[in-house]
Amino acid sequence: IFERMREEWKVGKSISGSINAGYNKAFSTILDANVTTLLTAIILFWQGSGPIRGFAVTLSAGILVSMFVVLIMTRLFFNSLADANALKSLKMLSIPFLRDARFNIMAGRKIAAILSILLIGVSWSIFIGKGEQNFGVDFTGGSVISYSFEEKQDIETVRSVLTDAGYPNANIAYESALDGSEFLEVKVGASGAEAEAALNSVKTLSGNYLDIQNDSVGSQVGSELKSRGLKAIIFALLGIIIYISLRFEFAFAIGAIAALAHDVLITVGIFCLLGNELSMPIIAALLTIVGYSVNDTIVVFDRIREDLQMNKGQSYKDVANLAINRTLSRTVLTSLTTLLTVIMLLVFGGGAVQDFALALFIGILVGTYSSIFVATPVMLLWHKKEKVS
Repeated sequence: IFERMREEWKVGKSISGSINAGYNKAFSTILDANVTTLLTAIILFWQGSGPIRGFAVTLSAGILVSMFVVLIMTRLFFNSLADANALKSLKMLSIPFLRDARFNIMAGRKIAAILSILLIGVSWSIFIGKGEQNFGVDFTGGSVISYSFEEKQDIETVRSVLTDAGYPNANIAYESALDGSEFLEVKVGASGAEAEAALNSVKTLSGNYLDIQNDSVGSQVGSELKSRGLKAIIFALLGIIIYISLRFEFAFAIGAIAALAHDVLITVGIFCLLGNELSMPIIAALLTIVGYSVNDTIVVFDRIREDLQMNKGQSYKDVANLAINRTLSRTVLTSLTTLLTVIMLLVFGGGAVQDFALALFIGILVGTYSSIFVATPVMLLWHKKEKVS
């Protein structure tokens, strides 16, 4: 909205005229972007359970409240300022080198395609090689046991004890808690009585200990959660295809889905490449990334749709290039402000919160890139050398 208001102000409209035109022109973009994000939240609630459903409810409520505040409350606020002559100009922050940008972005689409293929290829070759090690107990079944010792225990000593107890392949690592303290985390592929035996074997180590947590998931439940997580992502993508096809056209929907698939593949690949495990909270993060990425993509697509009406006779590529340049400042500013929040979670969070934030951090970077260099080029494949009619 603010970008639109600034554009209207720059062409010479009054304060009131700029405010009303900005809100009117931004409405369809805001509606489409938030409806697609709301779709992912509904699917997350449908396929999730426990805390994941709670996250979906919070996300849905946040979307609805933010739409009300942005479309109604802020408009009333700006109009009140304008009516009282308290608002004299619309001087808003802009990035100098992006002001009136004229980059030939589409000229770099082939290089971007090669980069994306390399990222997906390298990260997923390692992902496939690691196999079941990529998945947490949510999906594989087993137990994660967390301990806090007065004296830090050597990991190899712990491994030796677990090997003697019959768990040579246990994953053992120190993790950081929210208060900055460290705790020992042991993951074994067993639950119930077998997990209790592994727990007791670690307790034989010298030093006073405190059991922090013992999470167990049966193998059947883990398999079901993995299936539901995959279904959630697939259903979200299908819902977005249908919605964008109805609101734009099928070529735009294919471009959006190509970008979303690209974002999910690279985020998962890099996340696991860094030694992290996939769990239901990470599936929630992936669906949040899907919503964020399609939001960015729809902003670009909506501007392309608008510019197509005003640039008859030009090629689709030239119109797309113009639209991306016009939305570039908004895309970069939005991504930077969102990343600041995620960075705070990365710095001050711990455990599952930090993993969630890391997945979001990767996804936002990749999603910003794909909304420019993936979604639109794929859409243009349907309109090669066509002129706007």
